[in-house]
Amino acid sequence: MEFQKMDGVFKKIKLQKVSEEIAGQIRDLIKDGKLQSGEKLPPERTFAEMLGVGRSSLREAFNILETQGFVKTRKRLGIYVNNLSTSIISDPLRKILGEDKQKLLQLYEVRKDIELASAWAAAEHRTDADLRKMKNPLEKMEADAEKSVLNLCDDLEFHLAIAQSSHNIFRSHILKNIFDISDEPLQYVKGIMTSEKDRTLKLLEQHRNIFLAIEKQDPALAQNRMAEHLIWVDQKWRVFMQKKNQEA
Repeated sequence: MEFQKMDGVFKKIKLQKVSEEIAGQIRDLIKDGKLQSGEKLPPERTFAEMLGVGRSSLREAFNILETQGFVKTRKRLGIYVNNLSTSIISDPLRKILGEDKQKLLQLYEVRKDIELASAWAAAEHRTDADLRKMKNPLEKMEADAEKSVLNLCDDLEFHLAIAQSSHNIFRSHILKNIFDISDEPLQYVKGIMTSEKDRTLKLLEQHRNIFLAIEKQDPALAQNRMAEHLIWVDQKWRVFMQKKNQEA
């Protein structure tokens, strides 16, 4: 028959298992940036009711996603969206940073590249929901600044919210991984930046200016404000490191 030559080209249609459909939906939400790195998924019972599926199917979907690296189970805490860039930037770089603190400056250059692009894109594409995500950590920083306190988690959450507002999944996940592997040095830099109250207030002012530029949807201004902030931190840090090396 004339259609015999097509035998073997087409595959039989298989009904998709419920668990695979659940896993596919969650993967798509992660891919589209609607579920972010570190975000906690609803508790099993609640989630099953939201999806209208059985808990066994949901557990199977979680197993699929965890095997694929999309989610991670934290004992007694729940299921969290995994950082998708952990296989790109991982333990070898942690070791390099531990052995040579100067390499952190090179990692900071990569961070700047991502953050400058994120600030521009966030000003172009941000939504009201994106602004709320930025405003939450900013308000916490404002409350702490008068006490010369800067919570690093709030600072990083603000920067990650900007990357997420650029609506590019790779920016937000890679930036999160940069923050993760440089956590110890960042804590050290935070100590330098907040050792004097005027520095803490300056940092707060810079963050406010970035937010306002993104809120105004002015890409060039947002990028300039981000550049001013990152360059200022970089300069302060280098001066401090130079003094420390001279004293050693």
